[in-house]
Amino acid sequence: MPIPRLYISRTPDGEGLPLPSYTSAHHVGLNLQAAISAPIRLNAMERVYVPVGFAVGIPQGYCGQVVSLPSLARQEGLIVLDAPQILNPADRRPLFVLLQNTSQKAFVLRRGIVCAQLIVLPVVQVCWKELESPRFEGQTENSSIVLDTQNEGIKESLMTSSRRKPRSLRHRFQKDEEDE
Repeated sequence: MPIPRLYISRTPDGEGLPLPSYTSAHHVGLNLQAAISAPIRLNAMERVYVPVGFAVGIPQGYCGQVVSLPSLARQEGLIVLDAPQILNPADRRPLFVLLQNTSQKAFVLRRGIVCAQLIVLPVVQVCWKELESPRFEGQTENSSIVLDTQNEGIKESLMTSSRRKPRSLRHRFQKDEEDE
């Protein structure tokens, strides 16, 4: 798979901050830093829009998702409130992160603190095929329609909950170990 090229434009509040980067080759999220001019004190349950210092252009066929930084969420209770914040290819505006302090103690956000992550994912667009009737013969309340992405439509067969046998996770893991 080719590596997508993101176009980035630094905003005035991002001057002097490094561009978003991965912590290591094993991480999937680009670190987003707070591009604020003065510290912001977030008391319990308060929220604030924080600029990250740039506008980004996501290429067609991809989307960006802004998510919480796991360590900051776990240790300090600071989360991205609207996570995942979706960035579409048409978006070209400066990026802000809506942060909320979910802990009972105040948190002071300072310039340059990694406050969120940007994940870039490939996406597909789907087309709908409307069915004449919402119910089919033999279909139960818990039925699901199986999408066939190869043929860009809906498979004629339906999977009903009465035909599927539930399996525990333990059984699934045991089967995977046997296959190795």
